Amino acid sequence: MERYQASARKTDASLQVDVHSRGIHTTIDEPASLGGGNTGMNPVELVLSALGTSLQETAADLAVNDKFNYEQMTVNLEGDLDAAGFMGDPDIRNGFQEIRYNLQFKTKETQAACDQFADQIEANCPVKDMLSNGVTIALDQVEIV
Repeated sequence: MERYQASARKTDASLQVDVHSRGIHTTIDEPASLGGGNTGMNPVELVLSALGTSLQETAADLAVNDKFNYEQMTVNLEGDLDAAGFMGDPDIRNGFQEIRYNLQFKTKETQAACDQFADQIEANCPVKDMLSNGVTIALDQVEIV
C-alpha cells in the first residue's frame, strides 16, 4: 500500500493557505466575496478539480485496455453546497449536497461505446469512490512546537 502525504500552512494573507506535497506548492484561498484574497482555488473547488483529474487519469488508463479510442475528453463538474451547514445549521450537511459531472468525448466511437466506457471510468475512479463511499479520517496527534 502506498502512503501519500501533504501539509497545509496558513499564510499571513487573509484566508490563504500554502499546501505542498512532494515539494510541489499550491496556494489555496477563498474568493474576495468570502473574505479571501482570490489567489487560488478554494477547498471545494479543489475537490471538484481532484475528481475531474481522477476521472481523466482513470479514463487514460482504461482506454488502452478497453481499446477505446478518443482524441479528447472534457469533464465538466458542479457541486451544490449550502453555506448554512458550514455556518452551524445542524440540519444541513457541511459539505457538498451533490456533485454532478458530464463527460464530453471527441471520438469516432459510438454513443453506446462511450456510455459503456463512462460506466467503466465511474466504477474504477479512486476519488469518485472516496467521495461516494467516504473514508475514515482520524486525528493522529496534536503537538505544540
